[in-house]
Amino acid sequence: MYRLISTTAYEPDPHTAPWVEPYRVIDFPDGWRDEFLGLYRRRWRRREEPVGLPIRKLNELLRAAAPGLVATGRGAGGSAEVPWFYASQDMPAELVGPLLASWVMTLPPADDADPERAADHRAALDRALAVIDEYSPRWRNESVDLTAARLTDGGTAQPDRRLYHLLPEQIGARLIARPLRLNGVNLSFRQVTRNQGVELVSWPPRQYTRGRRTWHYSALVTVTVQTVPFASRFRVHVDYGIRRWTGSQVWLPPGRGATVLLDIPLPWPGDHGPSHRLTSNTLAFNRRLGMPAWRRHSLVELLPEFDVLRTYPKPADLIADPADWLDGRDGVAAGVVHSTAMGAHGVGAGLMPLERSLVDQWVEEGLTPVFRRVAGLERAHRKPTPVLLPTAKSKDPQVEDERVRQRVRARRAALRAALDDRPLLVDVLWQTEETRDELVAALHEWLGLPPGPGHTEAVQEWQLGGLRVELRVRPLGSLGAALPLDGGPGRSRSQVLSAAVRERAARTAGFLGSGIDPVGLALVETLGPDRFGHAPDTDPKSALRHGCAAARRVSQFMVVPEDSEAAVALRARSALADGMRQLGAVVPPEQRLDEKLADDLQYLALWQVRRQSDGPTRRAGRHLVALRIRPHDPVHPVRGWDDTIKAWVPYADFLISLAADSAGGNPGQGTDRRRTTTEERRDEVERRIRSLLFQVRDRPTLLLANSGNLRETWPGLNNGQLEKDTLTFLGESPVRVALHGPDLRVVLLRDRNDRGETPQWYAPGATEEDSPGFSAGLWVARGADPDHRVYLSTVGKPPTAGTVRRDLRKLVPDREWPHGPATTAWNPQALELTVLGCLSPAALAAAERTDTTADRPAVVAAAAHQLRFHDEYHPLSRPLPLHLARLAEEYVLPLAPLPTTERTTE
Repeated sequence: MYRLISTTAYEPDPHTAPWVEPYRVIDFPDGWRDEFLGLYRRRWRRREEPVGLPIRKLNELLRAAAPGLVATGRGAGGSAEVPWFYASQDMPAELVGPLLASWVMTLPPADDADPERAADHRAALDRALAVIDEYSPRWRNESVDLTAARLTDGGTAQPDRRLYHLLPEQIGARLIARPLRLNGVNLSFRQVTRNQGVELVSWPPRQYTRGRRTWHYSALVTVTVQTVPFASRFRVHVDYGIRRWTGSQVWLPPGRGATVLLDIPLPWPGDHGPSHRLTSNTLAFNRRLGMPAWRRHSLVELLPEFDVLRTYPKPADLIADPADWLDGRDGVAAGVVHSTAMGAHGVGAGLMPLERSLVDQWVEEGLTPVFRRVAGLERAHRKPTPVLLPTAKSKDPQVEDERVRQRVRARRAALRAALDDRPLLVDVLWQTEETRDELVAALHEWLGLPPGPGHTEAVQEWQLGGLRVELRVRPLGSLGAALPLDGGPGRSRSQVLSAAVRERAARTAGFLGSGIDPVGLALVETLGPDRFGHAPDTDPKSALRHGCAAARRVSQFMVVPEDSEAAVALRARSALADGMRQLGAVVPPEQRLDEKLADDLQYLALWQVRRQSDGPTRRAGRHLVALRIRPHDPVHPVRGWDDTIKAWVPYADFLISLAADSAGGNPGQGTDRRRTTTEERRDEVERRIRSLLFQVRDRPTLLLANSGNLRETWPGLNNGQLEKDTLTFLGESPVRVALHGPDLRVVLLRDRNDRGETPQWYAPGATEEDSPGFSAGLWVARGADPDHRVYLSTVGKPPTAGTVRRDLRKLVPDREWPHGPATTAWNPQALELTVLGCLSPAALAAAERTDTTADRPAVVAAAAHQLRFHDEYHPLSRPLPLHLARLAEEYVLPLAPLPTTERTTE
């Protein structure tokens, strides 16, 4: 067992002078902005005109082609207060001018059938091009402290806003100035600007050959700037991984895109040195053209405008032979980033701990002396897991049989509590006999059912003490076929899809039953999503879920054997476990805490569902999910808040109500509310949160919320607004947590998400000969004071990850392990747990309470950490209550409102 872990996080070294960089800076002239925005608005014939310029493509072009440019300011196209360029030197107008002109020519409408209007567009374009020389931006000197930060009232270091995009660019340039040496091989890197931070990609790609196939891959380093609650210095997170490149023909069905990184030389004469950047572009299927094309804002569309000497990749050529462009043509190279949707790749994802630590050492050397590694973490709690049933098989048959019986008894008890002594109704809707048989076998194993007459029997029943089980096995038939989409004049894409979903859902509900049965479970075998790749809207999964819900069935899906590489038996057991979870037959195990919190502690989890218009039903919608778990309640321990009837309802009923609301049963919940303002949405969410806290104030409660998920609608969860033992709502001063409940504790979670908010980690070996590894536990900064509030929660490697050498190398394989790149490595994710509110000594004193002992924040964090463990699941990616709340979003499937005539008829 490892005693310490290291995170791949860095902070400004307080013992070193500030890192101050001098820049040459210019602003985006107001004269340009006004003229260009007027030109761009000609594209928009609707009332919702753009508020800013599409400057991202121009910035990509400048970063790729303008020597000396370090970074571009975010929002410069819409505000004169934001610097546009940060450069190491002035860029001559004869370089910037052609780049700017190429971009301006993309702003007006591409074509217009009306001759008079087309002539007017051309005149406006001519005026805009003339303005380029009329308003020449002026350069000025500006020095930026790249370690500058201020402390909030809560004690959190907030860096200068410019540092979120400027510092990663500067760190990236600092790191790529020296190669990474692994196993005697030097890896050079190129820089890629992202929405959040930068990526460093080893270039040119490395090759891995097995048999007659060659695969391409690169090392990947990602740099972002982050804050940590109550930390006096901000952080730089550096993540490590592998970037895999597609080498064979790319399949791009409608609805899917591919990222293309482009390597181009500087197009200007003179000794400017080589380019150190790769530029990001996007290929996607264009429905209007009926073929793949470059998506808007892709830089590659602009390059031929000012560089006529080179050939740039066309979508058809790149898709047909991506490997050819990896090698480059006439100094231009391009790589199509591999995604799992493209199929299998010969190089496995992820890095093992040893290799991650070696790359991390290279980063640490490059950041010294300005930044230092964040101090290592030590264990914060003695017991890492709750009380769990043994998982390892015993060699003693009698002991093993008793363990199986113990697990079956626990499952039956959980079902009786979830169903309140109603029968367990299970429908198996199958397409292949193999899946049918394995699902029935999984049910027998799960509940310890006695042998039945056979898997082909349509209806089977069992009485297991106080639990009655009814199983119906039927073919899915035409319900699993692609949805027929019959469009018509004046009907939007979402309206056409919603009509098809409703029709199939009605058929499904009629097939399953009357809709007045007790809640049951439907296990449904479907075709894999790739079967509908040519027309993803025709996938019937959403319709089947709506139909099952209308028949009062929660639903779990499982694809046919030929559409999955995993074993059918394993997938059947997993599907059944997920189905039982949806019935609410899952409660947290008994915890093992160093100190008791409360005998009747309940858990409240909040999750904000956001469905976008490109979601499964092509309809946007929002819903705040609130889940309550009372582990010791004898009936329905897991409940969700139904805001329509203002009551806590059993979890399965809650899921079914979400589907009904989404279908239009309650327009206030599932429909698209895009017309409301951001402030109105925030007011509504915060109103509901206050009401929910009032509903649970009658007993000790642990509130669990994911900051990254909720902060958009609850801004008080932003790190800069956090203060210990207080809650902040919009437009109000912080108030004590105790005012929302005398025994309320609050734990905020953060995961990596797409912003890299939590760092990667590894456990260093005890000696130089001992390879780094992984370790489960709750961790805290070494030497932290008793009121420290921020912890890291880690879990061990899951059984599905297999056995892989910790010292395996993939970037530059060892000679004795030449096929190391083919190995898939497990990438550990740490959860950050911030104990925002607890019964601390200060909180009890403020409330003038002497009736209870004070909490240790570490024990509150341990309670949240141990909720990641359960007998029926591998360690969860988040605590069980939040896990169940998040999975509820599978039932938020908004449909377009029915036409008035149809609504009246119904």
